[in-house]
Amino acid sequence: SLLCAALLVGVAAASSTDQKKAIINLRQLQQGATRPPKTPPPTAAATRPPKTPPPIPVATRPPKTPAPTEAVPETPSPTIAGPQSIAQIVCSTTDYSTLCNYLKSAGLYEILDSSGTYTLFAPNNDAFNKLASVADLTNDEIMGLLMYHVAPIIHTYNNLMTIDSVDTMVPALPIAVSTGADGDVLLNGNVKITTPDIEASNGIIQVIDQVIIPPINPPTRPAPVTPEPTLMGKSSKHSSKSSKYSSMS
Repeated sequence: SLLCAALLVGVAAASSTDQKKAIINLRQLQQGATRPPKTPPPTAAATRPPKTPPPIPVATRPPKTPAPTEAVPETPSPTIAGPQSIAQIVCSTTDYSTLCNYLKSAGLYEILDSSGTYTLFAPNNDAFNKLASVADLTNDEIMGLLMYHVAPIIHTYNNLMTIDSVDTMVPALPIAVSTGADGDVLLNGNVKITTPDIEASNGIIQVIDQVIIPPINPPTRPAPVTPEPTLMGKSSKHSSKSSKYSSMS
């Protein structure tokens, strides 16, 4: 064919080496051989980068919410209570339980627990035990004896050193007050004050070493003397009459 002839002419004009190549190519064309397709250079397989898993958030504990605290009510500062009454002081001391019981049974607790100004001469339990060993008193006698230990006004120890008697709740039956050789105050001559001037809201307590026994012949105070009124006119008349008789003599 014309195509083959043209190729052969071209082959003749080429060098021997080229001729060989051309002949081989020609034969391959005649035989219908085709060049193998160019195999592209192997390309690295497109590999997807490994999926990086999203970062796992670190499990964090939620911040601790402090438990609600109840508001603590303000505690008011302690206030110092006022002084107790005479009756309260006596009955809050175990050493005066006998006196406390007698005050309640005699109805004097309420008096010495009320407002007022009193002085209580307070014997302790030992003093009442000594009295019980020598005398068996009735309830009325005990009541009268307790009233004899209460003065209706306040007497401090210093005040007792300046007076000679103390009026009590028993009418016309005072307590004689004197001073011993050692300078201590003595009640009815032999009762000593061991703890003076315990202040209460309604008076004062003088602690004594024994029960005060009323004297058999209590001291009596002389009745005050009231001067008789003088009439001025009568006095002057009498005076003139005296002068008249004087001149006559």
